Amino acid sequence: MRINLLPDDVKSRIASGEVIEGPAECVKELMENALDARANKVEVEIVKGGKRYIGVRDNGIGIPSEDIKKAILSGATSKIRSLEDLQSINTYGFRGEALHAISLVSRFILRSRFYQEEVGREIRVEGGKVVSEREVGMPVGTHAEVYDLFYNLPLRRAFLKKEDVERKRIYNLFKALALANPSVSFRLEAEGKEVFNFKAVKDLKDRVEEVFEERFEHLSGEDGPFKVDLFLSDGAKWLFLFVNNRPISNRSLTEYIKRSTGKWKACVCYIQTPPYLLDVNIHPKKTEVKILREGKLKELIGRTLPNRNWTGISLKQSTKGYALEPELIGIIDNTLIVAKYGDYLYFFDQHLLAERYNYEVRGLTAQKACKASIRAGDKIDEKMAKDLIKSWLSFENKEVCPHGRPLYHRIYLGDLYKKLGREY
Repeated sequence: MRINLLPDDVKSRIASGEVIEGPAECVKELMENALDARANKVEVEIVKGGKRYIGVRDNGIGIPSEDIKKAILSGATSKIRSLEDLQSINTYGFRGEALHAISLVSRFILRSRFYQEEVGREIRVEGGKVVSEREVGMPVGTHAEVYDLFYNLPLRRAFLKKEDVERKRIYNLFKALALANPSVSFRLEAEGKEVFNFKAVKDLKDRVEEVFEERFEHLSGEDGPFKVDLFLSDGAKWLFLFVNNRPISNRSLTEYIKRSTGKWKACVCYIQTPPYLLDVNIHPKKTEVKILREGKLKELIGRTLPNRNWTGISLKQSTKGYALEPELIGIIDNTLIVAKYGDYLYFFDQHLLAERYNYEVRGLTAQKACKASIRAGDKIDEKMAKDLIKSWLSFENKEVCPHGRPLYHRIYLGDLYKKLGREY
C-alpha cells in the first residue's frame, strides 16, 4: 500500500477534533480567550445545546484590527513566543489552535475592538476561509459567534449527544470557570432564558456558595511551594479541582481527595503553586495537568482536612437539621410548588418538574415530555406535588428542563431571617 501525505486542510480538520470535541469544548476555549484578555465580564449564549449557536462576549482588551485575521491561523497566539515560555505559563491558552479549530468546523463570526482603537473589526469565516471582513461599531472587547458546529463534518455532528446532555456539559464547564475566577462576572443564557448570573466577588467562599447555593466550610493550608484552599459541604456530589485558577483533571489527586473527604461530599479545591512545578501541555484540551512533588501536595491536603473521615460541616446551619426529603409547604397559583429542603425554600415550576420527570424517568423525547406534562394552572393534589419533588432528588439533571429552563428558584432561609432581624 502506497503512503500518501494528507493535504493541509484534511490534516487541520482531523487535528481540530482533538481540541473541539463538541459544544462544551467550544464554549471553554472562547471563555478562556476572554479571561486571558483580562475581561471582568463574560457573557455566554447557547441555542440547541450549543449545536445551533454559541456566542461569547467579553469586555477584555480586544484584538488589534491588523491581527484579527491572524487569530484564526494555526499556531497564532499572543501567550508564548518560545518553548521556554511553557515553564512559566499563567494563561489558559497558549497553543494557538482554538480559534483555528473552531473556524474550520463551523460558520464563525469574530468581531473585536482593541482598547487603543476607535472602531472594531469583524471577519466571517466558513470552513476556515475568511469570506468577508469589515469595520464595525462596538465597545472594547470581543464577541465570538459559532453557528452550526460541525456543519461540514456530518458524521461528527451525528455523534453529538442530545441537546440536554450537551447543555449540561456546558453548564458544568461554565461553573468551573466561574469558580476559578471570582473577580469576574459571568452570565449564561440558554434557549433565550437566563440560567446563571454570577456577580463579581472578592472572596472565593462567596463565589463557591453562589455557584452551588450551599453553605461551605473553608479550610486552608500552606507548605513550601504549595497553598491549598478547601471548601467542603454535605449538600451535593461535586468535586472541582483547580491549580493556579485552572480547572484541571488529575486522577491521582482526585482519588486522594475523594478518599480523604468522603466520596460523596462536595469539595472545591484550589491549589496555588509556581508554574515551573506544572506540566499543562499534556493534551490539546489543556485540562490534564501533571504536578511535580505531588506527594508533598497530598500530605498538605491531608493535614489541612480535620481528619480523613470528615463527615460534615460545623456551621450554624447544621444545628437546624437537614431533612432527608423536601418538606412540602404548599402550592402557589396552581403553578409553583413550594418546599423546604435543608436551609432553603425551593419554588419549583410544576410543569417543568413534570417535564423533567417524563424526560428522564419515562424516557420520552423533550417534545413529548413537554406535551405529556401538567401545565401551569392545572390543579394538583399534595400527593402529586410530593411525588414530583421526591422524584427531583433522583434526577440526573436537577437544574433545568429538557429545553433549558430552570426548574426552580431557591432562597436561603438565613437571608430571610436576617431581613427580619432574627438569627438563623
